[in-house]
Amino acid sequence: MVTYWDASSLIPLVIKEATTPLYLRIAEETGVMTWWGSYVECVAAITRHAQQGNAMPQVAESYRLLEQLSEEWAEMGANEQLRRAAARAARQHNLRSGDAFQLGAAMIASRFEPHDARFLTRDLRLKKAAEREGFVVD
Repeated sequence: MVTYWDASSLIPLVIKEATTPLYLRIAEETGVMTWWGSYVECVAAITRHAQQGNAMPQVAESYRLLEQLSEEWAEMGANEQLRRAAARAARQHNLRSGDAFQLGAAMIASRFEPHDARFLTRDLRLKKAAEREGFVVD
């Protein structure tokens, strides 16, 4: 079973929080498959974290963890198939572009058999869309 990670589910792997141990366990068990743009989404989240007054050593550690993680994850690159899958997801589920790319990439990763794949997200709107597509959603 493929486990697809959207950017919101990657955040606990790079920014320490209460759910970090759970997500680390899942990553160790399943590996990480995500979209090419997730890296930038994670950088934006770390930047927001830094602007909330978090200590620079914590922020630097988050960037280091992101670099390490991105070298290990499987990544869905930008291509025509993804553009079409994302456009379909945006139309079908009224998603923002980043979320549409996440769902489109997950569809491709599952070989368009979402009932055989797991979709990790902490975004409620994206979670509902993934559930409507038939993904096992956590």
